[in-house]
Parts: sequence; C-alpha cells; structure tokens
Amino acid sequence: MQKAVQLTQFDSAGVLVPIQQSGEVIEFLRPEAALLKLGVRAQAFKGELHMGTQTEASVFKWIGEGGTVPKSAPKYGKIVLKAHKGMVLTDISNDLLHTPGVGDAGVGEDLRATVADGLDDAGFNGDGTGGTPKGLFVQLDSAHSFANTGTTPAAYLADIDKAVELPLTAHVRMGATAWVLHPTRATALMQLKDSGLFIFRQEMLDNGTIRGFPFVLTTRVPVTRITFCADWRQFIYGIDEELSLSKHDTRAEYDETTIRAIVKADFKLRQPKAFSSITY
Repeated sequence: MQKAVQLTQFDSAGVLVPIQQSGEVIEFLRPEAALLKLGVRAQAFKGELHMGTQTEASVFKWIGEGGTVPKSAPKYGKIVLKAHKGMVLTDISNDLLHTPGVGDAGVGEDLRATVADGLDDAGFNGDGTGGTPKGLFVQLDSAHSFANTGTTPAAYLADIDKAVELPLTAHVRMGATAWVLHPTRATALMQLKDSGLFIFRQEMLDNGTIRGFPFVLTTRVPVTRITFCADWRQFIYGIDEELSLSKHDTRAEYDETTIRAIVKADFKLRQPKAFSSITY
C-alpha cells in the first residue's frame, strides 16, 4: 500500500521544510533583587572600612540641694566592613560566543543577574561561614526577633503591631520604611478573615502596604519570617569592587573561553534596632 507523503515525518516530506529559529531566548526564572529595591544604603569601600558608632549616651539627672550627680559619659564602638569575594566562572564555546544575540552579551547578562541574586541571598541569609558575609538575619538584635503568638487573625494583627512598635520604642527615626516577606507568607496574610471580612487583602492589593507601610516580596527571605524595618538606610550594602567581567584563554585547546565574574562586598546593620522580625 502506498503511504501518503507526510510533512511531520523527517524521512518523508519533513526534510524539505526548513527549521525556523527565533531570535528570542526565554529567560531563566530567578528571584528579582530585593535589597536595593528596599532602599538600603550603598557604601563604596576598599579592603576594609571602619565606621564609628555611639553605643551609650551621657545621663541627665535631677538632684536636690546637697545631692550628687553620678558621672556619665558617652561610649563608642565601631562596625567594620571587610571585602568578601564572590565569583562565577563559565566556559563557553568561541563559536557560540561570537553568535549575535546569544554569545558575549547574553552570557554577560546571565552572569550579572546571577551575581545580583547571589548578593541578595547573602545580604539576607549569609551566615558568615567560609567566605560568606553575614546577612540581615544573623545580625538582628535578639530582642527584636520574636516568635509569633499564633496564626489567628488577632495573633497576626498583634504580632505585626509589635513588629512596628519595637523600632519606634528604640527611638529609631522613620525613613525608608518597608516590610519584606516571602510571597507564600503574603498569600497567608491576604487570606486572613475576621467575621467573614478580609483583614489585609484590600490594603495589600489596593495600596501595596501592610499597616500603612509598603512591602517587597522575594523568595530570598524564608517563608517563616515577616520582617519590618523603620529605615532600610540603616542596612549598609558595602561594595568593595564593582562587578568585573573578564575573558581568559585557559580553554584554548577546546576552542573555548572562560568568562569570570567577580565582586567583593559586605553587609552591616548600622542600627540593628531599626529592624524587627516575626518568626513562624
């Protein structure tokens, strides 16, 4: 029996149909950088930067006649930024490297995005081990990081009120104020109801705020935290060296080029009491 000539079969008429290649490359999905969006303070430095900080103040006292005033004086300390090196290496075929729209520019943009994500991750979650800098969550004031009192509407409201209250009672001045939380935790907030009415949903959707303060969503923070800051400028985002991209011929025998992306950075909390965090 004679078979029909078929377009979708390569060994039939399919071989005659040219393959079309789109110029579009579908991007890799990764978290959007959140720290800079929150308004942290970017600080350039070289090698090591010492920043003085006042830890105590002199004390004012009222006294009666013949009374004495105890001596007091301000006390000082310092915070130190040290360069921590982060790097990405990738080998790329020279044929691909010179392909318009895919090669040099495409790989460079991927490396930049990867480094930005790495900085964001360390800025929140870095634990200080190895070459990793310490991030926000290991620098929090212990009195400002507290366990939730429950997941009922009343408990959520009380905990969120406390998170706002803590920096204010520590005399932190309001500035670049914002919340940061995981999208899954934001969904839990939006679904909270009391007597059939949503508590946070309308405010979050209409105004982009929680209790009147803006919020930023990122998967780089744990789903187990809701974090508030009275002024994100108290977070120092130290950059010792801007992102540097370089090419190396170490893979010449394979007709490949090694591309290196390197950055040096550190993170410090200028006023740790500006931050508060609820854990779940």
